Amino acid sequence: MAEDLPSIITKSVESSTKKLQDDISTLQEENRLIRIEAEKLSCNLMMAEIDHSRVEDAMSAELRVARKEASDLRQKLHLLAQDKIELESKLVPYRLKVADLEASIKVDAAKVENLEKRLVNREVLLGKVEKERNDAVAELAEAREENKRTVAELAQVREESKKVAEDLVQAREKTEELKKRADELG
Repeated sequence: MAEDLPSIITKSVESSTKKLQDDISTLQEENRLIRIEAEKLSCNLMMAEIDHSRVEDAMSAELRVARKEASDLRQKLHLLAQDKIELESKLVPYRLKVADLEASIKVDAAKVENLEKRLVNREVLLGKVEKERNDAVAELAEAREENKRTVAELAQVREESKKVAEDLVQAREKTEELKKRADELG
C-alpha cells in the first residue's frame, strides 16, 4: 500500500503535466493560427488600400477629364448660344443654321447632363469603397485584440504550468522521502 501511494501520486502528477503541456501546445497552435489570420487580414487590408488608391486615382483622373469635358462643353454651349443670337439678328437667310445650332446645343446639354450623372455615380462609388476600407480596418483591429487576448491567456497558462512543475518537483521529493521511509520500515 505504501508503494502504491507514491506511484499513484507520480502518475497523477505526470498526467496533469502532460495535460497542461497538451493545453499549452493547443494554445500555441491557436496563437499561431490567429497570427497567420491577422497577417492575412493585414495583407488583405493593404491590398484593399492599394486597390482603393488605384480606384481613387482612376476616378480622380476620370473626374478631371469629365470636368474638363463639361467645361469645354459649357464653353461651346455658350459660344453656340452667342452664335444663335447673332444669326437671329440676320433673320431669314440663316434660319437653317439656327436650327442646326439648336440641335447641337441639345446634344451638348445631354452630354453635360450625362457627365454630371456619371460624376454623381462615381462619387457614390467612391463612398462605398471608403466604407469597405473602413470595415476592413475595423476587422483588422478586432483580430489584433483577439490576438492580444490569446497572448495573455498563453502567458497565464505558462505561469500555471510553472506552478504545476514546482508542485511536481515537491511531490517527487515527498515520494522519494516516502519510499525511503517505506524501505526503512520494510
